[in-house]
Amino acid sequence: MATKRKNFSRFILIQVILIGILWAADRTFFFFESEFLNTYLDHVLNLPNVDFLIGIMVSLSAVVGLITNFVWGVLSDNTRSKWGRRRPYFLFGIIAGIGMMVYALSNNYWLCVFIDVIIIGVTSNAVSVSQRAIIPDTVELENRGRANGIIQAVSYFGLIIALAFFLLANEVFGVSTLEGTIITQEGHFFLLTSGGLIYLICSVIGFLFIRERAISELPPKKKFMEEMKELVDITQLREHKNFFKILLASTVFQAGIYSVLPFFIAYIFDLGLPTIELLIAIVIGFGILIPAAMFLGRLTDKYGRKKYFPIITFVISISYALMVFVTMGSEVNFILLVVLLPFVLIGLLGLDTIINAWAQDTLPEDKRGKFYGIFNIVYTVSQVIGSLLAGTFSVLYGRPAIFIVGAVIFLIAIPFFIYVKETLEK
Repeated sequence: MATKRKNFSRFILIQVILIGILWAADRTFFFFESEFLNTYLDHVLNLPNVDFLIGIMVSLSAVVGLITNFVWGVLSDNTRSKWGRRRPYFLFGIIAGIGMMVYALSNNYWLCVFIDVIIIGVTSNAVSVSQRAIIPDTVELENRGRANGIIQAVSYFGLIIALAFFLLANEVFGVSTLEGTIITQEGHFFLLTSGGLIYLICSVIGFLFIRERAISELPPKKKFMEEMKELVDITQLREHKNFFKILLASTVFQAGIYSVLPFFIAYIFDLGLPTIELLIAIVIGFGILIPAAMFLGRLTDKYGRKKYFPIITFVISISYALMVFVTMGSEVNFILLVVLLPFVLIGLLGLDTIINAWAQDTLPEDKRGKFYGIFNIVYTVSQVIGSLLAGTFSVLYGRPAIFIVGAVIFLIAIPFFIYVKETLEK
């Protein structure tokens, strides 16, 4: 069905920026959660067989995330409070934020596991699924590309803040040892308290200022067990074929992202660049990424989700493949790094602008939380596939090989996206 573009009102713009602030806090929080909860076990508790213990904690956290994302999605779909159906779940960010702060004071492995898996894992997923489902609740289909572009652009500042805090902590609290530089407990307390406080404050801001549709405009709510039965109802699932097509395509694409993302910080530091050159590369990279995300949002609203996505993905794949030439020989080709880094960041972060809008278009109006919970499978499965593949090639051929793995997976993803139907026909 053809669509006529509607105005992007000032009210919607403010709502979108507020959601972007939530996403920025989310990026900061989960950067610290994924990096420094693990290093705490190694640098501070100094546990034996630490990699095995980290593996246990990360695996349990992933399983809890997979389950609770779906459960919170179903619950938020069927919440009819005076504050809305998504906003009340933002307040769980208070518990998650406090949990991260308390983690930095723990002196026992199993207490750390309990805080990460139960307190942080359960509550942060309530915030995550609700802040994602509220986008299609708030923004009409014909403006979702632009909305996602703005949200992504605002969210990148959360990642920049996280990197800045990390560099500061490494400079102030870093201690040189025979195994390399470690961050002290005071440094971990500084990082985790900062991350938890930012998440807590932004969650409260989201609850106070984001507005939802009136309860009278929402579809009738369903019981939890009814929703569960629908999950295994083949007839119901067949009605949403396009959703499962985008889910499959996104899983392949995200595997390309996770073939690079877990190793990217280590790769950058392996280059051994002076601080000033590293900052120049980061500033140029993000300086291009932010307007690029907003441009991609406008592009996908004007011409549809599907038209230019394969071409852009192909260009990104070529750029990833060229990254191996940055470290050819003993010298680092800094100019080539500066040229290619924006394309790398667009692949890792920017193309989500199109994919998110496309996926949101396929969500049924009364079940967006539940279907976003299902969509969370994308990130779990792709992380396992991408990181294992790239990790293997990195061991065999060196760390720059991760970019070849990412490029190949991106190319493989293109036919899957071509198979997905356009949701915004012009």
